[in-house]
Amino acid sequence: MSASRRATYILRNNRVKNMKLRRTKNAAYSYSWNEEGEKMLPEHYKKRCLEFMSKEPTSVHYIPSTGTFGIHKNTKLPNKIQNVPIPVLYPQDANKGLWGGEGYILGYKMDKSHLRMKNRLPKIWKPFISKRAVYSEILDKWFEIPMTMRVLDLIDECHGFDNYILKTHERDLNSLLAMKLRREMLLALANKTCYPDDKDKQEKIIHKYHEFIIPAEEAEWVGLTITEALHKAWRIRRNLPQNRPKPLKEVYEERLVLKLHLKKENQWEAIMEESDREKPQEEKPPSLIQKLNPFSAYNKNKKQ
Repeated sequence: MSASRRATYILRNNRVKNMKLRRTKNAAYSYSWNEEGEKMLPEHYKKRCLEFMSKEPTSVHYIPSTGTFGIHKNTKLPNKIQNVPIPVLYPQDANKGLWGGEGYILGYKMDKSHLRMKNRLPKIWKPFISKRAVYSEILDKWFEIPMTMRVLDLIDECHGFDNYILKTHERDLNSLLAMKLRREMLLALANKTCYPDDKDKQEKIIHKYHEFIIPAEEAEWVGLTITEALHKAWRIRRNLPQNRPKPLKEVYEERLVLKLHLKKENQWEAIMEESDREKPQEEKPPSLIQKLNPFSAYNKNKKQ
């Protein structure tokens, strides 16, 4: 292989590697915290975060083969099946809509003008996204959300937008907007705030989605990012009675009431005398003259 052809081959294979998409990653968001967060965050929230980070998403851009072994197309010999998922990247816009697991795919396409040379050109495949209006039965609201055509099919399979948001795993939703909607739905079911003017309709909705109802204390944490969860945990810890700062006005008031009560019973002077006896006598630091005087008690004790 000549030097020019080798250089062309290296350049062609490094094109995709050098293509950079701004702010893309393997998931639309992630969870990570330090040791302090480990103590502050509740267990159900950490369990959900670890489940999200460890679960493999549903295959969208390829069809996985079933079984362990198969027949090779060319050699007709048995070979081991390897389901290697296609790497998918998700920009920040994925958190503002519903993509249904679709994302950006980096790859190559054949250059039709140079078929003999078999030149490969880098290409980015992006999902087709359009704004659609969907209705939430629990929240009794219409939402205009950017979504893919696959999400519309999934909503039809789940028989409604609410069922799609509540049934689908967080790893397959892969959207902060979807998790925010799930939190609002769960809180509406737990606190029974849906349809406050129509009690019959409220009972029907709660009965219809009773399998998704969880305690309100857990529903408040669903869909929160690590930053939001840490702020919430810090506010809860700060508002505890033992951690709440006590104003000095109340401290001095309690001391004054105690002092007046003890004076009334003639116990204040005895308590003050005992406290003076218990206090150790503080030794004054030696002055400069004591340090310079060789016959002072300071220098004598120093020699001993």
